Amino acid sequence: MRIFILKLILLLRIDLIINSFRNFINLAGIERLRKKTGLQVNYVMQGGEGIVVTSMSGNLSGFFIDDTSHLKSGTFIDCTGGVRIGRYMHPGRNLTIFSANHNYLNPNKIPYDEKVLLRPVVIEDFVWIGANVTISPGVTIGEGSIIATGAVVTKDVPFCAVVGGNPAKIIKYRDQGEFIKLKNENAFY
Repeated sequence: MRIFILKLILLLRIDLIINSFRNFINLAGIERLRKKTGLQVNYVMQGGEGIVVTSMSGNLSGFFIDDTSHLKSGTFIDCTGGVRIGRYMHPGRNLTIFSANHNYLNPNKIPYDEKVLLRPVVIEDFVWIGANVTISPGVTIGEGSIIATGAVVTKDVPFCAVVGGNPAKIIKYRDQGEFIKLKNENAFY
């Protein structure tokens, strides 16, 4: 029976039709996000998933992305505490950003209490973020930084730093003089 169903799906191209519908649904979600935020959200499809930008209250006013930046498939952004993405940010797929956390320091309740700790995330200009990166609440990623694939960013990233790992640590720095020269020449991609 399985072989018959598989052959039928291939013959009728059902998988291709469903993928087309999935892509249209993702694009409709992007358009809904644009209307809800008033922002030009650029989307690069790189897989079957769309993007999710949400907050605990449903209010997306804490979200900002410059119109020169883009998001890719599988992105999840919680903007409850605020998320600001600067110019020419290039992420890989499956970027996850959290801007709120639970209060686990209350001595009267475990694992945490009902208080939500708001901690904004800032991604400055000209940042390149690899695939499958998670950014924790309260982090600022400095201008010109590179975040390696799979990194879990729990602390601020300095100007032009290259970080990777879990938790992310500084691996090296970009040539800051060359970065500033290219920036002054408007050599952006």
